[in-house]
Amino acid sequence: MLIQNLQSSPTNSDLTSVLTNVQRVFAEVTRYPLEILEAQASLEEDLGIDSVKLGEVFSVLREHYKLPSLTQLNISQQQLLTISDVAVAISQFVVPALSESASTPNHLLEPISSPTTSDLTSVLTNVQRVFAEVTRYPLEILEAQASLEEDLGIDSVKLGEVFSVLREHYKLPSLTQLNISQQQLLTISDVAVAISQFVVPASPSSNDFPVKVELSLPQLNGNGKTAQSPLSVVNEQVKSLTSSPYHENNKPLAHKIALITGSGRGLGKVIAHHLAELGATVIVNSFHSTAMGEETAAEIIANGGKAIHIWGSVANETQLHQLFDKIEAEFGKLDFFISNASNGMLAPLEEIKVEHLEKAFHTNVIGLHQGALRAAKLMKKQGGGKIITLSTNAAHRYIPYFGCMATIKAAVEALTRYLAMEFEPYNIQVNCISSGPVYGELINKWPESEKLIPYWESISLGNKLCMPEDVADMVSYLLREEVKRINGSILLIDAGQSIHM
Repeated sequence: MLIQNLQSSPTNSDLTSVLTNVQRVFAEVTRYPLEILEAQASLEEDLGIDSVKLGEVFSVLREHYKLPSLTQLNISQQQLLTISDVAVAISQFVVPALSESASTPNHLLEPISSPTTSDLTSVLTNVQRVFAEVTRYPLEILEAQASLEEDLGIDSVKLGEVFSVLREHYKLPSLTQLNISQQQLLTISDVAVAISQFVVPASPSSNDFPVKVELSLPQLNGNGKTAQSPLSVVNEQVKSLTSSPYHENNKPLAHKIALITGSGRGLGKVIAHHLAELGATVIVNSFHSTAMGEETAAEIIANGGKAIHIWGSVANETQLHQLFDKIEAEFGKLDFFISNASNGMLAPLEEIKVEHLEKAFHTNVIGLHQGALRAAKLMKKQGGGKIITLSTNAAHRYIPYFGCMATIKAAVEALTRYLAMEFEPYNIQVNCISSGPVYGELINKWPESEKLIPYWESISLGNKLCMPEDVADMVSYLLREEVKRINGSILLIDAGQSIHM
């Protein structure tokens, strides 16, 4: 319905009209409200729109305006920093001559198999043909096990365009709802397997209805075989609300409201689940990982806990205040603020640029400062509260590639002490948990992780790193009502690594 509802004619090159259409497409693809999609909004910093999402936006715009492929358009992503930039780029190609091609049929999907078939071989064939159309590569080189990036040079923007075509053909919901992680898609076969999970055969009596769709992406186990989706596993395990861990008696955090920034994935997600188990109503916040934030909140609710998801970047002053405005409107108070959102470049210092330091400082330090001020105002209403910040043992010891983040986290620790001193009159305790490298979904993204992880294990007591749950346990301990005299502290959790560093 989106394309039909765009206001201007595809032959109209008026920039204002094009900008209106571009904003509407961004709203549809990202599910953001139109009012925040300002022309000069930065795609990455203000809106958290990555290259995959941008590729999907361009695919919709290309279809509407009958443009050639992105390769032929030769639009560089480096030129597209704002929504206005996208509108300007599109307007250069919107000319009356293109209206003659509006009725030209798209033959790409006519000869391929029915979208109701779940046969992986058939889906793989379709996926290969879509890759051939979008990339203009010959079919013979698009082998099932070909690496998208290394063998074929297919980047995330191009992959987003491929998914947009496949989504249209198979009548799937948006990529945000599908929640397909790019890290799972290394080969053409991976793409086919991901798509096949959502293509369910129509029942004999429902031939006139759209194909049924599963909304949770099954993951792969260690043997490369499809495992049950996280939500289906949860549904099997949770037989009744009374047997759920969220509904046990004597919950120490019952009736408490907890905000965890950056909790759509990684350590923040583990903390969110843990606090919900202990009875807290959890506010899940995410920026780049919007779909993951929504999924985290949904998982907590499915297990009988209480949670909502609020999108926004703590590095963006407007979005940060909107985040706390929503909390105040929804709950009227805030008991706990866990400042987990983080951003920083992992690289040697000689590769760190000014913009890397600025971005890391805005997220980790300014976001903490502004968030703590807003949190304190809400905490005063119920006579106090608790703030927890997250740091790293690299702020005190050298860890390779962490020069940018360690410097910024040292500032977080200093700010923690100052917040503790100045918030003490309001009965607000502020502490910092400084952890070493922890097992989890992000540790493998570290440069040379295959070499560094065994080294970190070798200098850890027991030869094992900490788990995210170890950090979450310390967070929940500090939040307990009876813990009052720990304030302004930097608490180290690194399995004894610092002893050997």
